[in-house]
Amino acid sequence: MTNKVVASVEELIAAVEVPYDISLECAGLNKGIDNYHCDVELSERFVLMTKELVEEQVKLIVAGRRLTPANTEKMGLYRDAYTDMMKVTLHRTKTDLKVEEITLLQFAVVKYVITVVREQLQKYASQLEETLGQQQYSGSRSLLTTQERMQWYRKHRDEFQYRINRLFLRQLQREENNQLKTLRNQVLGDSLPEAVNILFNPLHYGATPRDPLLLMEYYAYWPTGFSALNEVVETALGSTLPELSVEALKDDAKLSSAQTEAFDTLGGLFAVQTLLGPSEDQKETISESFSWLEQPGNIRWLFDEHLLQKHRDAAKDSGMRAGWNLKSDFKRLLKIAAQIEKEFERDHGYRDMVAGYQLRDLTQQDIEILDIPSACTLVAGRDERKMLAQIDESKEGAAVLIERLKKDKRELDARIKEAPQEPTLKILTDLLRYRLHLKFYRFAHRAFNRVKVITDPEQIQLARAGGNLYRLMDSAELKALADEQPEIAHHTILKADVRGSTTVTQELINRDLNPASYFSLNFFGPITERLSLYGAVKVFIEGDAVILGFYEYEGHPSEWYSVARACGMAKEMIDIVALRNTDSRKTGLPNLEIGIGICYAGERPLFLFDENRPIMISSAIGDADRMSSCSWKLRESFESGNFNVEVLKIDEGDSARGEKGQDHIRYNVNGVLLDDAAFTKLQSEISLTRIKVKLGDRS
Repeated sequence: MTNKVVASVEELIAAVEVPYDISLECAGLNKGIDNYHCDVELSERFVLMTKELVEEQVKLIVAGRRLTPANTEKMGLYRDAYTDMMKVTLHRTKTDLKVEEITLLQFAVVKYVITVVREQLQKYASQLEETLGQQQYSGSRSLLTTQERMQWYRKHRDEFQYRINRLFLRQLQREENNQLKTLRNQVLGDSLPEAVNILFNPLHYGATPRDPLLLMEYYAYWPTGFSALNEVVETALGSTLPELSVEALKDDAKLSSAQTEAFDTLGGLFAVQTLLGPSEDQKETISESFSWLEQPGNIRWLFDEHLLQKHRDAAKDSGMRAGWNLKSDFKRLLKIAAQIEKEFERDHGYRDMVAGYQLRDLTQQDIEILDIPSACTLVAGRDERKMLAQIDESKEGAAVLIERLKKDKRELDARIKEAPQEPTLKILTDLLRYRLHLKFYRFAHRAFNRVKVITDPEQIQLARAGGNLYRLMDSAELKALADEQPEIAHHTILKADVRGSTTVTQELINRDLNPASYFSLNFFGPITERLSLYGAVKVFIEGDAVILGFYEYEGHPSEWYSVARACGMAKEMIDIVALRNTDSRKTGLPNLEIGIGICYAGERPLFLFDENRPIMISSAIGDADRMSSCSWKLRESFESGNFNVEVLKIDEGDSARGEKGQDHIRYNVNGVLLDDAAFTKLQSEISLTRIKVKLGDRS
């Protein structure tokens, strides 16, 4: 923008830039175990390194020591772990992940880092509280020391969180800029062009977006608060620049709890509520729109005297009148900036704000000696004696800090004198950038609230069984995945139901025989022996029935013969019962009768877990139950001929029609019945031939 030369103020204003709106579609992503969040499992190596390094940094910072430098081997390995995981994830657009899925899933990584930092700091606080409680109970002499330590920690906790978050998120941003930028652009394209700026927004460093150290180091220190300062700017620009629409940053619309976002896991939406207003629930598409007041470059474009002079000098080449016209128009713009500066000076601690720029390199030790507001007040030249009186000169580094602050005061005076306009432009530029980052921050927290990073083994097991877990793997894990059991793509259910088991059991008991061994030897035992032959899995056994699953796995279409395998198993079961019945008749034992139903589902089943025992959830189980059933009305009197199976339609006027959604009754004694989906699937698995036969008077 600054390289462009304009010939009129109209051209200048027309060239004011507005950031592109951003949006992210979430509707098509798989929902996890709570049916809202997208469940994410991060690379084990990245997870372990994050936990270990964060724990190490917490120990260092609470001991008053420096954090681990970025150029150490540990941090290098950490960056490598992140880069490896993200490269693998980005390349998976060629296989199993969509662009919109990756665009959202990348937010899980930043959310995890922020969460671990919070957890480790809370862990240290809990340890202090536990020690304090023990000492109070025992009357320890160390009680006073621990109480002072607790007060000190509470005072500086937000600062510790800021410094540790900044360390880790900078490492990831470094990799994004150096190692992943080209690949990201190739793979994700225009999916979310501002993704890196949103993910590594400096506002994520602080405990809140209003953290004083964060503001001073990345934006500006605002003694009277951002909202008051922003209102001055909006009012001044709205009244003096009618050519540009000034949109209020804060939306004061009143929303009920049902209209706001459902989750706020990290508290980010609540943290910006006083600055932006309540966050309405964006169910399927999260988005942010921007105005020209969220483009920091617009400030110097409109109000920088040197840049405006450049336009005027260029206009002189077109004639004297053009130059004079620009001079008058540009004078109006400069008066606007001067008016805002006067407002800052009158009520908003202008010199304190400028002093904040002088103090950006305050150390942790400096802040323990004198807090940020007091340091800015001292450098601004107000209440010098009062501020100096607050400093305990016996503390290490106090004398050096006092001399440094006095030097900063002299430099501030010179800075304002030499370039009086410059501090105002810098404050305004930082204010606009803060507005932009606030909206990035809200967008990011909306994304954070739609992903859930799972590290608990039981939850991971449950999420994997549901088939909707997103796994962000590194290269070693991706290679190992090839050796793991692939995901189930489709499945077939077989249910075998024993007829009259209660009668058989009672008869055996009456004869002092063991029903358990009878059923085990004649039914369940022989079936179990043949499971592996047909690739069957016991789903569960309920009383006198057994339910088996036959799975078809992703990536192995040549093995998708689940219905044929189920039919083979069903034939074995019928033969087993027939053979055992022959032996039973010789020994005077009762016969067994069974009914088998087979149903196919062209989707993966879901699983719940009772401790470590999986419990399948599938509509095919209920369907197979109906296929294996035998109506008591037909069992004693109906003759099915040679097939042992018959399906009869219930008459329209029969009161039983429609009961439990059924329009048919079934006869199934030592027979096998397939539902329509299973029979259709069987036709694709094996070659079938249609034949006509005459059986008695039926054909």
